[in-house]
Parts: sequence; structure tokens; C-alpha cells
Amino acid sequence: MKRERPLILAVDDEPANLALLRKLLLHHGYAVVEASDGESALQAVAEHKPDLVCLDVMMPGLDGIDVCRRLRSQPEHAGLPILLLTALHRSEDTARGLEAGANDFLSKPFDESELSARLRSLLRTKALQDRLADLLGRYVSESVAAEALRDPFAVSLGGDRRHVSTLFADIRGYTTIAESHAPEETLDLLNRYLAAVNDAVEGYGGTVADLLGDGVFAFFGAPVAHADDAERAVRAALAVQEAVMGLEIPTIPGVRLQTGIGVATGDVIAGNIGSERRMHYAVVGDSVNVAARLQTAAGPGQILIDLATNDAVSGLVVVQDLGSLRLAGKGDWVRAFNVIALEHRER
Repeated sequence: MKRERPLILAVDDEPANLALLRKLLLHHGYAVVEASDGESALQAVAEHKPDLVCLDVMMPGLDGIDVCRRLRSQPEHAGLPILLLTALHRSEDTARGLEAGANDFLSKPFDESELSARLRSLLRTKALQDRLADLLGRYVSESVAAEALRDPFAVSLGGDRRHVSTLFADIRGYTTIAESHAPEETLDLLNRYLAAVNDAVEGYGGTVADLLGDGVFAFFGAPVAHADDAERAVRAALAVQEAVMGLEIPTIPGVRLQTGIGVATGDVIAGNIGSERRMHYAVVGDSVNVAARLQTAAGPGQILIDLATNDAVSGLVVVQDLGSLRLAGKGDWVRAFNVIALEHRER
């Protein structure tokens, strides 16, 4: 969240202490929001999304250590800087706070210049982390970037079994367009197409795993799972078709793109594949292969889904039952359905 000045949540159950803290923070140019107990502090974090929390330790009910633990248990607050303010001076009290996830300690009564220095240091670290997240999110899906930054030391090869809907999308006729136009024009076309697909996939909570030239490999159900991932995948596929057909390519007048899309649902292993030096987050399983081959079989502007996906979205979309198809590279016949549109009530 981009702000003109950092927003700091000040938490203290003593009105005089809270007033002093607010005065100092405002004096140093920070925006301030306040809370007077642990529960209201958690609510304030959820509502205001502060850049830093100045948190009193000794509070009735939910104390500062408990608040810290609660915040750190939520992945979205893993990088939120927390400065604990305490009148306790024992080393074991400091250890408890650090184990709970606090970034730093400041003993009461504190010196204003020391407070200012601690705040600047924590906010500088957060700014670097936010910049890293932004850069990482440009190379991998935001959900994957968030998982990696939440616990960088846990990133390793391997994964776990998930129920996932996989989507492959590919421009039809791209090779012909590339042969007959300048590379600059082709690049502009490709970037506009990939941006439209990426926005549609992430707009429905999916993960873009890879950009395969003029194709896209995405999935729904990992690393973040939803009860309706198959529905999200089909809605995203329809959104992709609509967005791509509406694209205007200024450098290539008169060209309208169409995509072939395949969607399949099933159990996969989701996790990091590759080597210890170079890895990426992906899914592996038979349904992934089915989705890729459905995409290959799809005509321009067509969305083909498998039986498992069709069963999951029954009543949501109008489909044409294509019967069993013999897909390239697959020994078994695969039941396939052509998605026509959303049911009328969904429009």
C-alpha cells in the first residue's frame, strides 16, 4: 500500500503513554492509528494495514506477546515490523518477545532519539522487503512470491498432493503473425496477450506458473486452495477469451487474436521442481498432461474441459459434450466438453 508517509499503529493500555507515543510519532512525520488493548490492536491491523506496530507488552487480557504471536500466525502479516515497548528488563522477557516474532525491543522509559532510530531502521528493512516482493512478483505469481517471502528458509525441492484445476492457453496463428511482422510488433502483441491472460488468471485467484512463448501454464488450487477452484479456472478461461478477443494491437492493425484453452482437474503434486540452484513452483500429474493436450486439440476461441472439471461446474456453464477424444500423446480416450458460455442466470 503506497502512502505519502508511513502509518504506525500505537498500542498501549495507559492513556498517558499512548498520548505521549502519538505525540512523538506525529512529531517525526508519521501517520498514527491507535489501539488501547490487544483485541483492538488486531482489529486495527486488519482494518488499517499499518506499516509498523509499536506494541506495549504489559496489557490486561491479550498482552503484547500474544498479539505478536497472533499476527505472526497469519501469513499476510509475516513481514509486518513489530517494535515491542516494555518496562521489563529481564533477558527471558526479551527472549519471549523475539520468539513470538517481534523485530525489536525498546525499554520504557525510552529516549526519543532511540525510538526514532529504531523506527527508521525497521521501516527501511520493510521498504526493502516490499521492493523485493514487488520484483519477485514480476517473475513469479504473487501467491508464490508471498509463500517464498513468508519463510525463505523453507523453500526447497518437493511438494505435496493437491486437488488442482490446470489451465493451458495458447494463441492460434501466432507463428504466422510472427513470420509476417517485425519483431517489435510481435513483441507488443505478445505482451498485450500475456498481460490479459495473467490478469484473468490472477483475478480469479489462480497461479501463473510459466509463460511458454505464446502460451500460458496456470493452475487453481495451489499454493492457495479454494473450494471452487474448478469454477475459478473455467471462469478465468472465459475471461481470457473475452479479453483476448477485445485486444487491439496498434502496431498490427486489423489483427484479432484467438486462443485455444484446455482445463483439467485432478490430484497433482504441487511444489518446487528443478534443481537446488534453479527451481520454480509448478504442478505435476496426469491431469496437467490432459489439460495441455486439450489445449492442443482446442480450435481458435475454444475452451475444452475434462469430465472432472465439467462435473465440478455443472449448472454454471453451457457445454457441448464432445464424447471421448483421442488426445495426442495419451493412450486412453478422454471425455471432453466444449464450454460455450456461462449459464444465462450468471450473466
